[in-house]
Amino acid sequence: MCAPETIMAALEGAPEPEPACARRQLLRGGLAGLFGAAALAVLPQQAEAATGLRAGRVLDLTHPLSPDFPVFEMYVRKPARRQVMFEEVIGFNTAEWTINEHTGTHMDVPAHSKKGLATVDQVRPEDLVVPLCVVRIGERAARDNITELTVKDLREWERKNGPIPERAFVASDSGWYKRVGDPDAYLQFDPLAQVMRFPGISPEAADFLINQRSIVGFGTDTSSLDVGTRREPLVHRMLLTTGRYGIENLAALDTVPDRGAQLVVGAAKLRGGFGAPVRALALL
Repeated sequence: MCAPETIMAALEGAPEPEPACARRQLLRGGLAGLFGAAALAVLPQQAEAATGLRAGRVLDLTHPLSPDFPVFEMYVRKPARRQVMFEEVIGFNTAEWTINEHTGTHMDVPAHSKKGLATVDQVRPEDLVVPLCVVRIGERAARDNITELTVKDLREWERKNGPIPERAFVASDSGWYKRVGDPDAYLQFDPLAQVMRFPGISPEAADFLINQRSIVGFGTDTSSLDVGTRREPLVHRMLLTTGRYGIENLAALDTVPDRGAQLVVGAAKLRGGFGAPVRALALL
């Protein structure tokens, strides 16, 4: 399990909105005009022309983030949400969230493993839109909850699909994301051994991807890149200290083909962040 170095302080207090009717009407009218103009400003054709990407389908590989998302509370505080502005009073709704960087579908960046390396805002944009390779270990994970992605799995994937592309992101599909609604089944914390029991990526597979292939990163549909029983975040260190990134708690990898999709990682650009929640999308 990731052990993040910082916990965002919970926001406290909210100013009382001014009750003036005239102000509410002005805000409603002005905001409606602004939002309407913004909605018409960017058309799908313009977006396609700007990015050069064509997507027949867009698949969401992201879990909704909510206060009940499973977290290992020894290290990570649960998300909290509090609404502070209300349309009935001021004309619009806003809420304040308290979220650890490493909650929900999120990315780990090099600085997560070692200070002085790249933080979230320093990840290159071109590394966030990359070929996606999905390696399936779900059948094995259903029998063995601490199985790991292996070099054998990767070589078998290449035998069927060809070499892992340059600058690809490799995701391990264990089917674990389907358990997210049951925190006990998702984390499987063993209080006696003080470990969790969920699949991960083996150090040998990490070494193969880092040193024998040209990847930007790899990820899992579990809470950690490392198998839950590994006490030291070895695979994290192997990946992150080489300047690459990882993504944890991916969802719905079984909806994506083994090869051929383009991964788009919409990461919150947190200055100095050791990680960040992401919206991970697959373009087909």
